Amino acid sequence: MDYIKNYKGGELEPEWDWVKNISVVYTWVDGNDADYLDLKSKYNGGFRKFDSGDRSADELRYSIRSLVKYMPWHNGTIYIVTNKQVPKWLDTTNPRVKMVFDEDLLPKHMAPLYDSNAIELYFDRIPGITEYFFYLNDDFFLNNYIHPCFYFSRDGFYPKVYRTYKVKLNKETIDEYIKKNNKKKRFEAFKYNTREITRQYFDPKYEYHYYLHSVHVLYRDLMEPFRQLFKEEIKTITSDKFRSFYEIHSHYLYQNYLYYATKHDQFPLKLSGEGKASLFEGSPLPNRPDRTVKKYSCIMESYKISKSLARFFSVTNNYNDNIKKFEKIKSDENLLVYNLNNEYTKDIMLFQLLDYMMNRYPDPSPFEKKEYVDLELSIKPLFDKINDIFDIFKYNLTEKFQDDDTNKFSDVLTDYKLSMLNKYIENRSALSEPRSEISKRETEEIKFINSYKGEDLKKDWKWVSNISLVYIYDGNSEDQDRSTTITESEKLKYSIRSVEKNLSWFKGTIFIVTRTEIPKDDKDLQWVNRSNSRIKIVSQNEIIPSQLQDSNNKNMVHMFLDKIPGISERFIYLKNNHYFIHNTHPRFFFSTEFYPKYNFGEPLDSTTVKNLNLKDKPFLESNEIIQKYFGKTYFKSYRYFLDAPCPLYRDLYEPARQLYKEEINQSSSNEDILPLYLVTNYNIYGTVQPYFPEYVTGYGMVREAETPKLNPKRTIDFYGFDITSKFIAKSTLISELTFTKEHKKNLNIIRKIKDIKKERFFSIKFIDENNYSDKIKNQYENLMNDIYSEKSSFENN
Repeated sequence: MDYIKNYKGGELEPEWDWVKNISVVYTWVDGNDADYLDLKSKYNGGFRKFDSGDRSADELRYSIRSLVKYMPWHNGTIYIVTNKQVPKWLDTTNPRVKMVFDEDLLPKHMAPLYDSNAIELYFDRIPGITEYFFYLNDDFFLNNYIHPCFYFSRDGFYPKVYRTYKVKLNKETIDEYIKKNNKKKRFEAFKYNTREITRQYFDPKYEYHYYLHSVHVLYRDLMEPFRQLFKEEIKTITSDKFRSFYEIHSHYLYQNYLYYATKHDQFPLKLSGEGKASLFEGSPLPNRPDRTVKKYSCIMESYKISKSLARFFSVTNNYNDNIKKFEKIKSDENLLVYNLNNEYTKDIMLFQLLDYMMNRYPDPSPFEKKEYVDLELSIKPLFDKINDIFDIFKYNLTEKFQDDDTNKFSDVLTDYKLSMLNKYIENRSALSEPRSEISKRETEEIKFINSYKGEDLKKDWKWVSNISLVYIYDGNSEDQDRSTTITESEKLKYSIRSVEKNLSWFKGTIFIVTRTEIPKDDKDLQWVNRSNSRIKIVSQNEIIPSQLQDSNNKNMVHMFLDKIPGISERFIYLKNNHYFIHNTHPRFFFSTEFYPKYNFGEPLDSTTVKNLNLKDKPFLESNEIIQKYFGKTYFKSYRYFLDAPCPLYRDLYEPARQLYKEEINQSSSNEDILPLYLVTNYNIYGTVQPYFPEYVTGYGMVREAETPKLNPKRTIDFYGFDITSKFIAKSTLISELTFTKEHKKNLNIIRKIKDIKKERFFSIKFIDENNYSDKIKNQYENLMNDIYSEKSSFENN
């Protein structure tokens, strides 16, 4: 211990030469980046707001400065693991720093993840990572010179683990946090889950001790054996894109694995422990030519030593409290490592944190771009002067002034300094390209979709030519006046004309699913060219099971669209009021990975959700079913479909029916179920991870459900999804243009439709259509005949 405290940055002893080239791994994210927020919102229920947990005050920059200063012996590579981002200030030409994108690190179909607890499970896959390596979060800082014996024992170079007091945990409290979805207490659930798993595998009397935020040491070659032992538990962590109440603290459990499992004299073939670990059949370590470690273990340091060397701090909205913490850190000669957890929400605290870091770690590292260093150096003299004035006033003049005067002067000086910090941040931002609200992906997609002129599809998109289109035809009642009514048949006819005109690549089959058997001489569908093999009329009773054919739920047919004979593996559901106005590429419906793009609106606010029971009970109850099966804490948001095309996976219908079987069977007397929400959300919540179909993500009744059955003849191996962002939707489609019984209002809508220049698609919402006049009907027909004058090949001549 004395040796650790007395080290002042000198040369290391020869036995420590090996540690000089050890790898350092950071996790980092710029949570305010448009590209990041765009992708994250796809999995986060459409919420695109900045998360304070992802806020960046450039902590990584100053953490690396602290590393360079207080570990002068370190010459190894610094790896920064991130989500396709690079810090603006980072000089990536320096060979000692390397960016690692999580999609290159994680197993196939696992990325992206927004949980460092999951990502850190795969650091051993980083190319070139050393046999031992250090792991830090970007808010970890070194406070004094650190000798390697802080990290390793002298005998055997075993990693040291720093923990402190025993944490009291009980299931009832954790269950209450989950019930209330108290996310601030989620880490308490981590602790409880980790304790319980440790008890199951290693020690039935194990107690959880507080995990200190320090620089952690990991063995590269034990990470795969660790993953194999906790294979099932890791599924829970890595199948969810975000942190959940149900996961374990992966690194803490890894340390317990080191402590317990490695004690067996036949490790790694056999593991020590009193629980499941003793029954586990291990395997040889990965074959690495650079492996030198002969025996693996770790050293659990005492409470007293741990508490003196590493500490946890939070930056909050309390300005004066933060000052006290910063002063305490600077004055503590024994403190080697600390973190500054982000718990503030006000910009002023960001400025305060930045001010602290700039003064605490003023010396640039060799990994920073020159222009960023120069900018900081240019403002540093001003900050030094302000700090000098503070010190003079604080230590020499306060006794000569009244407290009120002292406070006023201090406030004025503080305000001025913070305004200068704000100006500095603005100038720093100006060194890089300005932030955009819209992502690069969205910009490219909008440009691509809106510039398509009907060219032949490229080879990788040829599959889509034979896709199926599905309409559901309700028909018209016999007593309706067809001279004034815009019939469903007419809407359908013009919709199909728009398909043939503007989806020139489409060579597949159009299925019209009818509520009843339609005779060939039906006057409403007489226009359908039944001799064309590419259009087929299917009665819903041909696809709905007999026991559900009398269901009161008219939407029940949506639950069985996969039963349409000959339907394609991916298909597109269209409504009769859907129209394509310009040439439309398949990317309007599918992502570049060929995932269906679901057209959802913005998430509903809490007030709207509270009123759903009165205003839209079917929508509410459908979402409650989703929560019942996937878990309320996993459910992200209530979102309505836009009135737009809905691409779907044929082979996710059967697993969805299997899961929601009880609700479907009850729907014969229950109108409050919307199958399209159930099917699409099964995809969104359950399948977007590498373990499906053997494992379906979720924390509700899905955990008790039987394994899904998938079509053995399917060709799709991964069921991903995409969601059309609000920016893409705004630029590529117009949903629910209202057509009313008022002639003048309709003229404006007609003009708007005819003036559409960029959007590919529009839908019409027919308001009060039972009260239309022949004049209104003529408006609609004239509009449609102007835009879609040519009959389609699906019509009789």
